[in-house]
Amino acid sequence: MLHRLTHRQLEAFRAVIETGKVTAAAEALHTTQPSVSRMISDLESVVGFTLFERRGRQVFPTPEALALHEEVERSFVGLAEISRVIEDIRDFRRGSLLIAGMPALALKFLPDVIAAFIKEEPGITVSLRARSSQAVLRHLSSQQFDLGFCALDTDHPAVKRSPIYTAPMQAVLPVGHVLGHKSQLEPADFHEQPFVALGAEIATRSETDLFFAAGRARPRLVAEAQLSASICELVANGAGIAIVEPVTAANYAAAGRVISRPLHPEQPFRYDLLLPALREPSRMTTRFLELVEAHFARLLGR
Repeated sequence: MLHRLTHRQLEAFRAVIETGKVTAAAEALHTTQPSVSRMISDLESVVGFTLFERRGRQVFPTPEALALHEEVERSFVGLAEISRVIEDIRDFRRGSLLIAGMPALALKFLPDVIAAFIKEEPGITVSLRARSSQAVLRHLSSQQFDLGFCALDTDHPAVKRSPIYTAPMQAVLPVGHVLGHKSQLEPADFHEQPFVALGAEIATRSETDLFFAAGRARPRLVAEAQLSASICELVANGAGIAIVEPVTAANYAAAGRVISRPLHPEQPFRYDLLLPALREPSRMTTRFLELVEAHFARLLGR
């Protein structure tokens, strides 16, 4: 007969225990007194023992009812916790984001976005891994990361890749440099200038070499580095001039560490968004991406 046990009967039972009156229980459940009495009677039929003793308008639980109430209460507390978790997830008060990003974005750009995101959604835990673009692709292919940011021309069947922002590469100069008066720099401006280059293994390096070759310019190579931030540090300390991706150039220029100038002709640089292909983005991921796009627009003005 226990298959006839219903959640509504247990709700009525719990309400009568807590209020001590059938009428008060009916009010708490937004139903009628006869309805509650019927549910209690049905529950007594299901369990096979008396739950309440009636003394006038008062009802008193039997010892069997009190024992049952302990178990029912545990179940309802569990349901209440589940309800709170559902509300937390729905309202972004609980959850986590795992992000992998190329160093050009992971050193400052993404931390700035993450700081804004957790102010807006303080219940969310965000983890950031700074990795090379190829490593970001590998991380996303594992399906364990929620989103990744890189600059790549390769794909993976387990990853969805799409451009998230494109902006031109920038020349960076030490503050007070003689070329700082120019609104844009051409290949000839780099001829015989001390130059800090990206490492030869970085794809953008070949594009910069073609930029110089087209203008028959030969900068004087004084240093190489793998990261745009390292190059900007060298430039800020007077080692030479350089060409780097736009986000790092904009951050260093905004801090007054270097002068940033566009190139002519332009060298476009594309930042890619990676998402795991085997699952859909969560609502948190979508909201985070909205902040990323807004920050790109504020920083680079496009």
